Amino acid sequence: MPWMQGYPYYLLMGSVLSLYMGVSSYKHRNTPGRRYLWILMLLVSAIFAATAGEILSLSFQAKLFWKNAQQAPLFLSTIFTYAAIKEYVSRSSEGLDRRLAFFCVPVVLDVVLIFTDSAHHLMRSEVGITTVAGISGIMVEPTVLSMILIAYDQLFGLYAVYLLALSLLNAPKYFFKRNLLLLAGLIIPVISVFFLPLLKISVTGFTAFTYLPPVLAAYLSLFRDPRLSLYPLAKNKIFENMKDGIVLTDRYDSIIDVNKVAETMLSALIGEQASSWEGRSIYHLLKHYGDIASYYRQRVEGQFEVEAPGTMDVCYGVSLIASGRRETGPSGMLIVVSDLSEKKRYERELLYQATVDDLTGLYNRRHFMRLVQKYTIREGAGMALLLFDIDDFKLINDTYGHMAGDQALVDLSGKILAVYKDNGIAGRVGGEEFAVCFFTGSERAALTEAENFRAIMSEHIVQLDGGHSIQLTVSIGIAFTEHSDISFEDLYREADEALYLSKAAGKNRVTLGRKPVLREAIKG
Repeated sequence: MPWMQGYPYYLLMGSVLSLYMGVSSYKHRNTPGRRYLWILMLLVSAIFAATAGEILSLSFQAKLFWKNAQQAPLFLSTIFTYAAIKEYVSRSSEGLDRRLAFFCVPVVLDVVLIFTDSAHHLMRSEVGITTVAGISGIMVEPTVLSMILIAYDQLFGLYAVYLLALSLLNAPKYFFKRNLLLLAGLIIPVISVFFLPLLKISVTGFTAFTYLPPVLAAYLSLFRDPRLSLYPLAKNKIFENMKDGIVLTDRYDSIIDVNKVAETMLSALIGEQASSWEGRSIYHLLKHYGDIASYYRQRVEGQFEVEAPGTMDVCYGVSLIASGRRETGPSGMLIVVSDLSEKKRYERELLYQATVDDLTGLYNRRHFMRLVQKYTIREGAGMALLLFDIDDFKLINDTYGHMAGDQALVDLSGKILAVYKDNGIAGRVGGEEFAVCFFTGSERAALTEAENFRAIMSEHIVQLDGGHSIQLTVSIGIAFTEHSDISFEDLYREADEALYLSKAAGKNRVTLGRKPVLREAIKG
């Protein structure tokens, strides 16, 4: 037959094709269900190459060497077919490496016995050269031991077919089609062992061609060549250049696709660098974020905001999107991670501008009032409102200028913050008027607190720009209540009236106001 003249070269082409698929699939070796397939492809490439070597060799010894060289990849290919299918249907390789090492012990024994068979003849009762359709190769008559080892090896192929067929029962539509393609390819080399003798096909190397359909099916369905995809260049370019991180998981919670932006974000979210996220379980991330993990586990869509650990300004938005129909069983999830850091910084800036006085850093009047109204009086304690007013502030402005006045305001607010930052709410409620609200046990304790602050300020010297210095004094009015239902307006009115009395009585003093009678406090 004319086509048989190129038969050895068809084998070499099969070797090159399998080698190409194995090498190009190597980058996916860490993806669950795909860790062993690239090895299987390389083994099939070795089978093709060794078979071609057997046919092209001219001497008996050379042909026998290449025949023997086929045995290791032939036996290992069946075992690695089982390993690939086992991991693919279960998405777990835990303990599989150890089992494979154990399963390969008979293979090592088989290869050793075959290469040393001329000394003991335990594996072959007869060896010779046969020629079929112009193709010559080694013909052997196996012994019982050899048949047992062959049967042992073929059991792995049969079991792989069983596992893949079983997975079709509960596979969703998308996985059903892919698994059916894999099963159709895998059946060919398995059943060929039983049917080739019946069909009386004895051409050397024909068995090698039966391994090509399963590796092609695996490559096209699991290691799909981007050039076979629709719009691959546009898709890949968009995917890799998106500002958002994109993570796609399968129904087994393994990451099957992730862009570079997402890899950086995921590493930041768990606080450690990862060489590759593809193939890892998404729970390596989600275990740090319980709310997201709960939604993900139930395959419920949701949006979350999380802060990267160890940072103050890095915030990410995480969106969960179902990537399949739940009626067919657990689906994968699409996770979109967006950098919200700039947005959050802008929101914080707006909040700061809306709540904080620019000059002094204290709360502005509106926000101060809002916070005081939310204050809940504790059991066994009261609440005091102190109003501070800088004495003779207009004289400071008229004498030294408004810049000096601003400096005096900043200086006083700094003192207020130092004393009351962790012990109340402080705000600027007027031009030179400040207020502090805090919990205290009694009005006497509030009066003592205010008097201590007045004394501190009366001894404080403010150094102005230009070498001048001034001594600030403050007048203080106090309102105290033990009733939680009193309004801020009533409390403020009492404190303001008390402050007026402090000013009228000579300034630099504290006055405690209490309805219905206002009592003048002691001058310090």
